[in-house]
Amino acid sequence: MKKKVTLSFILFTLLVVSNQIIFHFDIKRQSYDAEIINKAGKQRMYSQKLTKDAFFASNAKNTDSFEDKMLDFRETYQDFKIGNYYINNIVLKFYNNQDLNDLYKENQSYYKNLEDASSAILNDIHNDTLFVKSLKTIRDNENGFLVSMDKIVEEYQKMSEIKVNKLQQMQLLFHAASFLLLLYVLFFIIIPIFGRETKSIV
Repeated sequence: MKKKVTLSFILFTLLVVSNQIIFHFDIKRQSYDAEIINKAGKQRMYSQKLTKDAFFASNAKNTDSFEDKMLDFRETYQDFKIGNYYINNIVLKFYNNQDLNDLYKENQSYYKNLEDASSAILNDIHNDTLFVKSLKTIRDNENGFLVSMDKIVEEYQKMSEIKVNKLQQMQLLFHAASFLLLLYVLFFIIIPIFGRETKSIV
């Protein structure tokens, strides 16, 4: 009987600890997923702002506000680059998903055109011909970048839903294991003990 009690206690402890560990890591994963989706959303915003800032700067040529507009464009470009580096060098290694990798390859073709065109403007801000050509490149690639980034966000959401379903299945498994353990304690520990006490009274 003592062995049964000890075994039940060990099993119960393992169930509780395992459940808490899995729950803890799932909370961290959900937080990370939310952060990544937020980063991807910001990249969409930066690509749109990049086009807008370049357009405003182009219209501000030969005016007092040109330097300020170019400063806005430069800051957006830097944020855009940082966001892209984070996603490609940190996020992809963490997820290791082939579908996601394929989507990012498509996305990076648009990003590269946006980056090259933006860099060309910043390296020679007074070259009007280059400015117009680069602005056209930015405009031509913005929509492709947005669409590909939307696909990436959808893939993240799909992956997150799969993980949530797996967690729900594990929770059901834990509940089933807990119920079986309860039955074990009831039929092999509590009832036998109660039966012995009844016999001793008789």
